[in-house]
Amino acid sequence: MHEIDRIYEWYKLKQVNRYTNVLARKETAAEHVYSSLILAQYFLKKIKGLDESKVMKLLLYHDLCEVYAGDVYSFDKKELEEKEQAENEAVKKLTKTLPKEITEDFEECWKEWKERKTRESKFCKAIDVIDPAINELWRPEAWKKFGYTEKKFRETKEPYIQQFPELKQFLEEMIIEYKKRGLIVKEQISK
Repeated sequence: MHEIDRIYEWYKLKQVNRYTNVLARKETAAEHVYSSLILAQYFLKKIKGLDESKVMKLLLYHDLCEVYAGDVYSFDKKELEEKEQAENEAVKKLTKTLPKEITEDFEECWKEWKERKTRESKFCKAIDVIDPAINELWRPEAWKKFGYTEKKFRETKEPYIQQFPELKQFLEEMIIEYKKRGLIVKEQISK
């Protein structure tokens, strides 16, 4: 069994229907956070020198602002700036609405996440960009709509994983798997 397949075993828990009804839909932010935590646990066993508790807290809180800001998937600079502004407003609202017992943790984690100065925050961002790509291996219809070439795929992932050779190797394995499944679009050669 390939390592990607082994990791995906944990992701299958997101597919288990609970008693509460949910219509056919995209992944929730909570499901993304869950699988990011699992993926981080896997790599924390391979990458030494990271504070596991800090990693878990950063990932737990990293997308909480989506409660109010929503999720944006875009390469458009203007949309990304609007997303940043919406997230900042959401954080202000969250600090007023979260239980006081966790507000300080949330604010500290959010600041560390956004500044991306610590090794842990860089690791968490790397996990954040790899996680959706694992999901899409099992949802090719969703993947194909983005028209990812290998170059585009690398451009969206590699900047975040450079500090972690284990993640770089994993990305290479993912690219091989994407090619096997016919999910990487061939580059168009312009004349």
